[in-house]
Amino acid sequence: MMRLAALVLLAVLAALALSVRPSAPPVAWLATVALVVGGVGVIAWSVPLVTAAGSLVLIAYALALVVAGPAAEPLTAIALGSTLVLLLALVHFAGRVRGAVLGPSVVAAQARQWLAVVGWGAVAALVLTQAAALLAGALRSASLPMAVIAAALGAVLTVAGVIALVAREARGGPTS
Repeated sequence: MMRLAALVLLAVLAALALSVRPSAPPVAWLATVALVVGGVGVIAWSVPLVTAAGSLVLIAYALALVVAGPAAEPLTAIALGSTLVLLLALVHFAGRVRGAVLGPSVVAAQARQWLAVVGWGAVAALVLTQAAALLAGALRSASLPMAVIAAALGAVLTVAGVIALVAREARGGPTS
């Protein structure tokens, strides 16, 4: 049952990548290779193969956006990211419990945890998308040096956050 769910998630990923520009041959080729690599990864419960397939789907999606040149579609991108997170979590979980008999309550608890993570991630993505849309109006008149300074500040804050999380984990504290 878990293999079927993982294969369905993989097919949804490929369909989302193809939904932007299905007629572009490189996009279709990448999506096909992603399906084959991901299918082998799901059959073998191989997280690296499924991760490679997810990377190929993301490349196909980005290529389709470049070829088609459409306006940004945040809901499709959020759906693609959410599906990829669920697929990787499912394959990792299934690989770890391979051969074990799991009760329905264990699977249900794991599914609730995954859906909570994906739900909060989707909400955060929507909030950040709205904030970016508001900020874009203010930054249209900003000079290039100001945009570079703002980007550098964001990168520094991101690195500081990661360092703080790693330091907390090294001390043995909770990461969430």
